[in-house]
Amino acid sequence: MSSERIYLDHAAGGVLFPSVQREMLRYLVGVHASPGGGHREGREAREELERARERVASFLGAKDTEGLVFMSGGTEAIQSAIRGWGEAVQNGTIYLSEMEHPAVESAVRALGKKGFTWVRVPVDGEGRLQWGELRIEKEKGLVYVHLAHHDLGTVQNIADARKFAEKAGAKLFVDATHGAGWVSFEVEKSGADLVALSGHRLGGPKGSGALWIRSGTPWAPLLEGGRQEMDRRAGTENLPAIVGFGVAAEEWKKKGDDFRKDAARSQKELAEGILKKVPNTKLHGPELGLRRSPNHLAFSFAGLEAESLALVLDRVGLAVRGGSGCVTREMKIPPAMRAIGAKPEEARALILFTIGIGTESKLMADAADRVVEGVKRLQQALEA
Repeated sequence: MSSERIYLDHAAGGVLFPSVQREMLRYLVGVHASPGGGHREGREAREELERARERVASFLGAKDTEGLVFMSGGTEAIQSAIRGWGEAVQNGTIYLSEMEHPAVESAVRALGKKGFTWVRVPVDGEGRLQWGELRIEKEKGLVYVHLAHHDLGTVQNIADARKFAEKAGAKLFVDATHGAGWVSFEVEKSGADLVALSGHRLGGPKGSGALWIRSGTPWAPLLEGGRQEMDRRAGTENLPAIVGFGVAAEEWKKKGDDFRKDAARSQKELAEGILKKVPNTKLHGPELGLRRSPNHLAFSFAGLEAESLALVLDRVGLAVRGGSGCVTREMKIPPAMRAIGAKPEEARALILFTIGIGTESKLMADAADRVVEGVKRLQQALEA
């Protein structure tokens, strides 16, 4: 093994595209005006804001660029979508699974306190949403579906979700904060009414995100005050982050196929290496292919606690996520693992490996060897 560290926690935070770094620096040190200013500098800043909006909308395949509202990240976009819809309709039903991110759960429960109800969508053993036997409530509804699951890597069938939403007379919210770019998706083809994005998972900066709202969708803003973002999100726009997000979206628009192919190659090398070299290892979620995001692997290692193994792997130069990407320290069982019927010992042993732009497939054999070494060290420590 080399002494070079290998970073495989890109879903939590990845590197910026060099083009994003260059463009952001220009706005961090050279352009100071707010897009709301009436002077020339303000107008120029406004032009850059709208250029970024067009880039992100184009990446999404959205015809309506005015439907895009910039947010501070994925959490705000998710919360704004759910609560904003709830504020607009005042009463209704939300359809979601048992394995969603806390940002989703907290927004749904907040609406529950206001009289909204929710219906849980069952999942199969790979985490695929099952719409067939789901009951429909005769009131306004919001169907929530994630594009790709943050713990299992499972890619959802958005067409099936849309069909159910149409049958239920409900609006469709696609949470693409995980999966956008890595999974083929276009808002116009999907029929989505609301779409949430996170910039940092696309090579953009942390603290950047967006919510796309189809024209005519009932929705009300959460942040009020100034008239920024066409009265849909108050507060001075974070222009460096927004510009960076726009540049990242344009990179994906041009090179997305290459990014996905490179990630799939690294994913295959790493998965095969771990399964071949580490006994009693299980891959959770779908097998490699179109049903799984190409940047994601979720393994459990029999008899080992995830947090302990992640610490040992860190010492051998491998950065991974121990346990769920969405649970607190008090929650030992990731909701997704419970939902798919995983054994408790498997759930407690879950390690996430997430690949990013620039992850080199030639390093994956080394990464698998480090997993072997980490597992061996932890097992020896437990036996001592």
